[in-house]
This record gives sequence, C-alpha cells and structure tokens, in this order.
Amino acid sequence: MKKKLKDLYCQRPHVVIVGAGASRAVMGKSCPTMNEAIEQVGLDRILEGFMLETKSKNLEDIYSELFRRGDECKNARIAMEKKLYEYFSNVQLPSFLTIYDLLILSLTEKDCIVSFNWDSLLIQAYNRVAKITWNRPKILFLHGNVGAGVCKDCMTFGLIQNYCRKCGKPYNAVPLLYPVEQKDYNSDSFIRDQWSVAKYYISKAGKVTIFGYSALSSDKEASEILKAAFSKHDGVHRLDAVEIIERPGFNANEISETWQYFFSLTNYHSDIVDSFYNSYLAQAPRRTLQYQYQQFIRGWWGQPKIHFSKQDTFESVETLLKPLLVNEEQGDYSII
Repeated sequence: MKKKLKDLYCQRPHVVIVGAGASRAVMGKSCPTMNEAIEQVGLDRILEGFMLETKSKNLEDIYSELFRRGDECKNARIAMEKKLYEYFSNVQLPSFLTIYDLLILSLTEKDCIVSFNWDSLLIQAYNRVAKITWNRPKILFLHGNVGAGVCKDCMTFGLIQNYCRKCGKPYNAVPLLYPVEQKDYNSDSFIRDQWSVAKYYISKAGKVTIFGYSALSSDKEASEILKAAFSKHDGVHRLDAVEIIERPGFNANEISETWQYFFSLTNYHSDIVDSFYNSYLAQAPRRTLQYQYQQFIRGWWGQPKIHFSKQDTFESVETLLKPLLVNEEQGDYSII
C-alpha cells in the first residue's frame, strides 16, 4: 500500500511556469521586459508621429491601443510585430551551460514547462541537452514563440524551420501579440492547443514552480484559466506545493493575487527562493516529487546527494546525472 501511494505521488508532473524574469536570469538585458521592449527593440522609431492616448510604456498596452484604433494604426502594428519577431529570433544561448539547460535537465518526460516567453531559448536548450538525455519535459508556449511553427491546414505544430509532417509544407510563424483588453486564447489554433495541454498538466501537478513570471495582473484571462486548472485537483492529485523563483531582494508583498490563490490550495505549502540554485529543481534534479514525498510524507530531513551548482559545466552535469539516467533506463526513479 505504501509503495502504491509513493508511486502515485511521485508519478505526478512537476509543472514549471516560466516568464520574462527567467530569460532575464539567463541572458541579462538582451531579453527585455514589456516595459523595456519599446525602446530596446527599436519600436519607438515605428511609433514616431503617433499621438498615443496611453501613458504606459508597456508594450502590450501600446499594442492594444494600436489594435483598437484599427486601420489608422494597422501598418505600425504590423511593423511592430515584424520587428519583435526579428529581434527575438536573434537571441541565442551562449555556448556554455545555462540555467535553461539545467531547467530542462532537472525534469523528465512526465513533467512540463509552460512558457509565456517569445524567445526560443528553451527550445535551444532542449535540443542541445539531448546529448545527455532524451528523457526531457514537454514545453508549451502560451503566448506564441519565435521558434514554433504551425500548419493551419493540417493542424500540426513543430519547430519553425521544419516542415509539416502531414502535407510537407513549411510551417508558418505563430502570432506573438494580442490586445490586452480582449485576449482570446481560443482564436488561434496553436495557442488554443497549447493552453489545453497546459491545463491538463496543471490539473494533475503535484508541484508547481513559478520562475520569473508575475504578469498575471494585466492578463486577466490567463489568470482565470490558470485558476480554473489549479482548482481541478482531487484525491491524490491535490496540488501539494507551490514554489516561486524570483530575483534577489524580491518583496514577498508583491506576489500577485493569482499566486496567492494557488498558495491557498496547498494549505500554504509554499516557498519563495531568490535563485534557481535554491529551488527544488536544482536541489533534487529529475527527482523533485520524490524529494517532496520524502519531506512531506516521510518527514525526512536529509538532502539529495545529486544537485546542481553554479560551477557546473556540460561535462560535470553529464557525469553528475549518470546514476539517475542509468536508473531511469531501467524504470527506476527512486534514487534521490
């Protein structure tokens, strides 16, 4: 009976929700926030001559006004979309090991990363750590992504540089921008599919980590969708813990109402850490739910033997994870 409970507990997915703060932790200012993008990406030159009603410097607020003003601003809106796509398509990971590589390696195929970011950094990391393991998490892009493509004729999705596996035609880019006041995540087939799968994973999750994402205050539809997904837990699938990875010096009072709601679902089994390396992902890579089970159910006070550090390289991580990977090939996920 105990083994069955442990298996049910540890087989649940660990869902990681990734926002701009995560890409910022990896790449610095080359991944701008919504308040920085207008100037940094060069969109301010496109907006010259427009008398904007909004006083906000937030990209989504400005885009929403252009959308609302229709044909008058259509050319500027299209030019902004093109410029953003070009900018984020050129953001590339450095050759050395990054937090995104470690994030992919910290999870397995039962887990899921849900990203709100436009850059393709997670895709780049996903592809290059295949040299270490093919047992990697699913990645979803809820706001579109420059690395993702869609064939609307066949309803298939894949890497933008690939071809549709059904008709053989090149994939088309997916939209990146939506007006804030009327975001409709059902209007685009790619986005609708991504949200549908995300809701499934979240409803089954045993642990959710929020990494550098706090934009839900402006995206009411996303907030309500996530709340509905989190509320579906029942029985052994009850959400047990929420973890937030934020920047050093983050003020806990700034946590959004949505995340506070998730905290309440876990009876406030929640943690806020100021570094990826202090998170469950780095402290118990590939065995986060096993570690949580030992702590919550067994009352274990020990520490996993295998964990990530800032000094890691691709070579050291491959050696470090080898015992776990060997066990996984035999269907054994018990070692932590």
